[in-house]
Amino acid sequence: MSDTPNVQLSLAKLRKEVTTAEPLKMALSNSKVITFPDVYAMESVEAEEIFSKLSTNATNWAVIGTWLSEEDTAALKAEKLSIIELATVMQAATKYYEDIYGKAGEGNASAG
Repeated sequence: MSDTPNVQLSLAKLRKEVTTAEPLKMALSNSKVITFPDVYAMESVEAEEIFSKLSTNATNWAVIGTWLSEEDTAALKAEKLSIIELATVMQAATKYYEDIYGKAGEGNASAG
């Protein structure tokens, strides 16, 4: 019997295989561009906080305040969006990443 463990998986190999999305850039009315970072590429604790807020119907601003930088959040707030405009921004941002990765928590098991 060998004392050497038979390793089937390594974190180093997984990290090489993982692909990430280009961060979503959004142009605002004043020629300012804000960035919705790739939540899936964030450190897991930070990403889970955002996903938790999305899944518990936290206010859009609560999610945005966690997701975007302070500067980008302030720039978006300065746009004085209506609730439907804000909801549309959130839907577009989440859809952008869902189209690349699938819905959070569903994985390949739910793929048709």
